[in-house]
Amino acid sequence: MTLMSAEANFSELIQKPKDTVARMQETHRKGITLHRRDDEDLYLTTAARAAAAAEVVDSTTRMFMALMKSDPKAVSMLTRVFPEAFPWVRFLPDAAVREFLIEFMETARAASDLGTVDPLAPLIASWKSTAEIHSDPALRSKLLEPVEDDLGPVEAPAAEAE
Repeated sequence: MTLMSAEANFSELIQKPKDTVARMQETHRKGITLHRRDDEDLYLTTAARAAAAAEVVDSTTRMFMALMKSDPKAVSMLTRVFPEAFPWVRFLPDAAVREFLIEFMETARAASDLGTVDPLAPLIASWKSTAEIHSDPALRSKLLEPVEDDLGPVEAPAAEAE
């Protein structure tokens, strides 16, 4: 029987590397989550498996971008089905759902070109926060109130300050 996923402590990989890698190979996903005591868990898989996953993401992103560029109806259709992937977009205005779709696909394409998906997580989180604001009329109203006071200087984001 093939397992869906495997888990091990990082120390098991160090102490019994062959056994741990063999457990990884027995799983459906050909990967193993390595738990670390004092840090973030790691996910170990084969280089070929990681490359294949990256190729699928890149190809899918290119296909959707080409579809969106070739037919304006595609953007409308994808905007309508976007709530299947992100149910919380139902709280966004229609124009914002379209804006999120385009920004998501453009960011996915650029990130894929760099070989990473890291830029997508903060993009999704920021749009999800926007949907949360739209879902709460009292919060939205409060955030739309004009600010009369000077709230002081704003520090540059850490990435820009370096």
